[in-house]
Amino acid sequence: MDHPHHFLEDCLFFNINAFSRQLLKLAETSFAPLKLSPAHASLMLILYENPGISPKKMGELLQLSPSTITRFIDSLAKKKLVKRKSRGKASALYATDRGNDLKPAIARAYKAFYLNYTRILGAGCAHSLALQINQANGKLARFSISDPGHDPDL
Repeated sequence: MDHPHHFLEDCLFFNINAFSRQLLKLAETSFAPLKLSPAHASLMLILYENPGISPKKMGELLQLSPSTITRFIDSLAKKKLVKRKSRGKASALYATDRGNDLKPAIARAYKAFYLNYTRILGAGCAHSLALQINQANGKLARFSISDPGHDPDL
């Protein structure tokens, strides 16, 4: 029996958010043993590849606001995983020894997460979705930069 077509089936906003919630559940399961959120784990992986990165550059890479990055860094510093070093007016971020000790476990958790969702979706689908969403995100980001007068309430 066919189900009736619902307008939300064609709504990119609804579907991306619903998909994101499902993916977040899988990610949280993967990182729970480390007592890290998926977002904090992502920050740590970027930090391992870019020791001394500025909070501003970290925010650009993670596509997060400066206040969110500050909150993340504060949380990770409280866990003694990240430290800030002042460079004049700017600061540089580094993993602590304790943070560096977590690197293999974070890498394993990310790989398990990736393998889990690619097993569920199929590798081709997962790869294609990631590329398409990344490209669409870039287009929307360029549009919002070039059109600062948009009304979010419309």
